[in-house]
Amino acid sequence: MDTDALADLAEKTTREEFATKLPHFFLVLEMGLFEQEQVGFSTQVVDPASLRRAQAKAPKNFEVIEVIKAAGNPYPDRVSVGRARNCDVVMRDPSVSKLHAHFRVGGGKLELVDIDSQNGTRVNGRPLPPHQPQLMANEDTILFGSVAAKLVDAPTLYDLLK
Repeated sequence: MDTDALADLAEKTTREEFATKLPHFFLVLEMGLFEQEQVGFSTQVVDPASLRRAQAKAPKNFEVIEVIKAAGNPYPDRVSVGRARNCDVVMRDPSVSKLHAHFRVGGGKLELVDIDSQNGTRVNGRPLPPHQPQLMANEDTILFGSVAAKLVDAPTLYDLLK
């Protein structure tokens, strides 16, 4: 479901109805930092200092991506994140590896695992060591390469869309 459709749903439902219809997490990505035409075969290395300068100047528009399995993708216990189109969560940014990370879903909890990506993953400003699961919480800030995202639950997303 795209951001406009989510916003329409938020307009037509209450906060509780919205959360009941969409009982999973979302990534809210700040858009406008990079040109999508730069996406290519190889991952580009980014400089963290130039990234911080670009984020400070960026417009405050956003895109919402559901953290759910894509139809037909394997491994039902994890949601893959990467630049490749066959990932569950696709981020078409050159700083994101083709298969960058994955969320592990189960037992009422959500964990994030970096899969030894080129530019790494940061959670709340701290580097996420490769292959070590990190328990996630509502409103955690995640940096996939140079793509900034906030992990939010449905009630929090509802509030952002309103």
